[in-house]
Amino acid sequence: MSINIEQLRRLLKAVNTRTFRGKAPPGIPYPYIVYSNISVGKKVASGKTIKLMPLYQVSLFTTGTETDLLPLESALSNVPHTDFISIQGDENDDTVTNFFTQIRLIEDLENVK
Repeated sequence: MSINIEQLRRLLKAVNTRTFRGKAPPGIPYPYIVYSNISVGKKVASGKTIKLMPLYQVSLFTTGTETDLLPLESALSNVPHTDFISIQGDENDDTVTNFFTQIRLIEDLENVK
């Protein structure tokens, strides 16, 4: 199932109301989700761009374990995405894990504002 940016936002906020575009504000408690545009592809037919196909990275930041990822993985079960990868880092003496995936969206040009 292909989705657009509005559908992605709704899906992510249904998993965790602490969902942000780009980066989270300081002091937000874990876990939270951040989604970011990392590239834009396009579909061309007859020399015209008919669809934009942005690629988004979706990250779950948590001080917990991979079990915190299960609700997000379940919500994305019908949306094509890459496998989740994790990177750990330290912040304020806590180990924070960034579980992330990539999702290709489909945007009709007439719906882009």
